[in-house]
Amino acid sequence: MKFVRSVTDVFGYSPFEDLHRHAELCGNAVEKLIEQFQASVDGDFEKVKSLEKEIDSMEYQADKIKHEIRGNVTKSLLMPVDRQDLLQFLKVQDSIIDNTEHVAHMIAYREFSVDGEIRELMLNLLRKIEETVREYERLVDHMKKLIATSFSKKEIKDAIGHVPVVEELEHQCDKIQIEIHRRIFNSKQDNFLELILLNEIVVKLGEIANSAARSADSFRSMILGR
Repeated sequence: MKFVRSVTDVFGYSPFEDLHRHAELCGNAVEKLIEQFQASVDGDFEKVKSLEKEIDSMEYQADKIKHEIRGNVTKSLLMPVDRQDLLQFLKVQDSIIDNTEHVAHMIAYREFSVDGEIRELMLNLLRKIEETVREYERLVDHMKKLIATSFSKKEIKDAIGHVPVVEELEHQCDKIQIEIHRRIFNSKQDNFLELILLNEIVVKLGEIANSAARSADSFRSMILGR
């Protein structure tokens, strides 16, 4: 007979605590990204490079957690959700911090200037992205309550209730992003290299918010598909 282990039988290991730790790193990395962009605007390129390294370190920590989860979530580990659904959920969640790291590198490529209106819109976008990821983080935090209550209907409803909030916040990010693109393409700035880089940064910022929304949807599918 095949030996099947429970979630807590692998030296007390449970993937759900690690999933939340991973989600926290995603939110913290976006917070550092706001600081990095502000440092770039202020012309403090040394701080830009320092914050790039901090975000790199966070992404590395997130990767270690990801590999730990993958290494422990084996076919013999009995869980309250489907193993493949959980691993797919982890993959999508990991794209949040991957995209954040990409933006951090792009901001650190070179010193560049941003005009006042675009700068304020960029900061608004970054703050809205952080709000989106932090709301997503609260969604993941529900895993502990779901496990503790054996997936009670009330806890499932409360957890799933965060999904449309994340999706609405991502939609708000889209609207700010569209306005920034409009301003960039109508800019009278002569340095086209800077405009191209700025536009690419905005595109990649949108992918952070999109990743959070896709992760929330993946969470919903994992919980409702159990």
